[in-house]
Amino acid sequence: MMALLSSQSRLSGGGHLIGGGSNMENKLLIISTGGTIVSVDHGNGAEPDGKAAESLLGKMAEYLKNEGISCECKSIFGAAGRDSSDISPAEWHLLSERINEAKSRGIKKILIIHGTDTMAYSAAWLSLTTEGAAVALTGSQLTPGEEGFDGDENLIGAAKALQDMESGVIIHFAGENFGGAYVHKENASELRAYTSTGKGAPPAPLPLPPMPEDWRRTASGIELVYIHPAIMPRFPADAKILILAAFGAGNMPQRIQAALSDAYPGRKPVVIAASSCAAGEKNPSRYGGVGAAGLAKKNFTLFNQGSYSLEFLIALSYLALLTGGGEPEKILALYLEKFQ
Repeated sequence: MMALLSSQSRLSGGGHLIGGGSNMENKLLIISTGGTIVSVDHGNGAEPDGKAAESLLGKMAEYLKNEGISCECKSIFGAAGRDSSDISPAEWHLLSERINEAKSRGIKKILIIHGTDTMAYSAAWLSLTTEGAAVALTGSQLTPGEEGFDGDENLIGAAKALQDMESGVIIHFAGENFGGAYVHKENASELRAYTSTGKGAPPAPLPLPPMPEDWRRTASGIELVYIHPAIMPRFPADAKILILAAFGAGNMPQRIQAALSDAYPGRKPVVIAASSCAAGEKNPSRYGGVGAAGLAKKNFTLFNQGSYSLEFLIALSYLALLTGGGEPEKILALYLEKFQ
């Protein structure tokens, strides 16, 4: 462990205040959700571990105390937390609720410890539902027991990044800050795990909608279809939002466009023209014939991905189904370019 995190102070899993003072501007909430950064391999593969999480939170809290920052720590999915592969929209809602609760108490800086696999999805969701707070997510590619463990530097970097933020959502990883709506996990093993999908203003947040009784039913209205040369995709009849991850600028075979028209002769889903390219501005109207923008001429309501991440499109689509009142295009139009 780095010298900055050498203290062995410990915290209770339910949350504990470290340091004194009443200046909320200099107070930070750490939310631990689990992930590789607190995982231990007991012989069956690395899994989130309660003692590892408690130790890491205690050391981080002691470091912040020495820096003059009052700290509160919460483990909201149990002491160990969860592998981020198990983080779903239900957990997104709980994260937003905990941030809103902290804001109501005057805490406006939040550091979230999260697994790397779905961190970009959570960052995208929070960028759409968090206002008036500065939020940084981070984690690690290596477990605490591995040589070269990257969790310490990521945690300290995220805490420092928060001190320079007034509001917004970022992922801090390997010394870089990524906007929550423009970040994608690119590498499964290297310490530089993330890439920026583009640049743009942070999205304007919307009020957090109530948690549905069954988030799965809401999410079933979203269909993500990857376009490949050798595969003829199936288009579900009950899709409400269809995200088409095609090629390059947002291009797709003309045979797929014909198949879409055949699949939806009547009611048509809202379509988001996306791309398998993680980074860069997408422009599905750039090319004639194969450009997905041609779907607008076939009476589809069509939106462009722009430089938002695919993770952001999924979080946005879920939010649009929750709050769009049966017309998700109203919410999508707040963020995405619509083709006529």
